[in-house]
Amino acid sequence: MRAAKVAFFILLFLVFQPTVLSERPYAVNEAALKVFTDGTVQVSIAVAVSEVEPSVTIPLLSPKEHVFNVIVLDESGAPLDYDLGNKNITIYSLGASSVFLEYDTDALTRKEAGLWTLTLATPFELTVLFPENSMLVYMNAPPSTISSDEGRLKLVLYPGDWEISYEILRPEARATTTQTETPVESMPASGRYILAAGIVAALAVGLMACLILARRRRRFGGLKAEEAEVVRFLEEHDGRALEAELREAFPNIPRTSMWRLIKRLEKRGILRVRKVGLQNVVELIR
Repeated sequence: MRAAKVAFFILLFLVFQPTVLSERPYAVNEAALKVFTDGTVQVSIAVAVSEVEPSVTIPLLSPKEHVFNVIVLDESGAPLDYDLGNKNITIYSLGASSVFLEYDTDALTRKEAGLWTLTLATPFELTVLFPENSMLVYMNAPPSTISSDEGRLKLVLYPGDWEISYEILRPEARATTTQTETPVESMPASGRYILAAGIVAALAVGLMACLILARRRRRFGGLKAEEAEVVRFLEEHDGRALEAELREAFPNIPRTSMWRLIKRLEKRGILRVRKVGLQNVVELIR
């Protein structure tokens, strides 16, 4: 009787073993983003999969409608079939031990007033390579590592939500700096001191600009879409407008909702309201 029970449990184990193994998640070997100067981002992900699994589902970093140029290959470079979902991609990987996924997206970056911002939520660690001549301005959290790869800024991000602002410096400025390196050695001491003072002053101005931009990002971070639109409208109209002008510019926002919106921004110290005659003047606080 005891032998029969043992044999029964061994049979159960053999029957259900494939099911248990199939529930093991895939392993991400490498994930990387390559950011281009026009804001397009190339996403590359390499994962290890089980050869007996018919498919694997990997989350997308942007919505389906913003994903294009999709490439899916197995370890031998052979293409694999796939289906795009709204938030993930299902790859039919039966017989493959590893999968390489690559796609482009334009939904991870935005540009405002010459400043680029990369925003994403990643479920796994990934490496981000920024365009040449990029300079960090703001990050919502410190990355795992910061380094340089052939002159390009390189960050390693841990899983989570990220917002990173950066500026792409003009190539002309870099070329001008390179051209002035050789003659410096033959300059007189006084000329070197003047040049050094100029460089220090330029660095100080650049640092101040970065601090201002970072403070601005923190100040305006977390605004709702309608709040951001109102702030942008004020910025485009010398930082002030009548409340009536705001209601006219945003007819889809009810009058009471507009007033509540203004009061929320006033409470955050972003704008102030002054009474001029019978009109309310809304002003941005610089």
